[in-house]
Amino acid sequence: MQRKAHFKSGLVFSGLVFFGLLSAFIALLVCCPVVASAATKIVTDADKGLAVQLKSGDVLEVRLSSNPTTGYEWYVHPQSTKLLKLTGQSQTDAAPGEGRPTVQIFKFAPNGKGTGTLLLHYVRSWEKPDPNEEQFSLQVTIE
Repeated sequence: MQRKAHFKSGLVFSGLVFFGLLSAFIALLVCCPVVASAATKIVTDADKGLAVQLKSGDVLEVRLSSNPTTGYEWYVHPQSTKLLKLTGQSQTDAAPGEGRPTVQIFKFAPNGKGTGTLLLHYVRSWEKPDPNEEQFSLQVTIE
């Protein structure tokens, strides 16, 4: 008989511990919301003129086709928003071989909050600015 009483008290104690831990876990979830991790948003030539929303910590990756063997390359325009900071630039071959197009890759990080226009232009670095030069623009909102 004493053994049954000891067994029952052990079950009650185990149940209390389980419900106590479960309650603490639920309280932790309610009190401490999960923080969203940073996202990388990729845009290409096809996204020209569109709008994108970023949060602090996100990365904006812009991928634009170019053909540097002609002397033309994409550059961040001096009138581009200051809300984005260029953090990296690279290029990859779209297709192997000389004279083939490449993809220029620009990585930007939010540098404040607000709305602005990211502006890049496709120019030869040694030529004077031309009002008819090809441009890529993107409306950027940083929250």
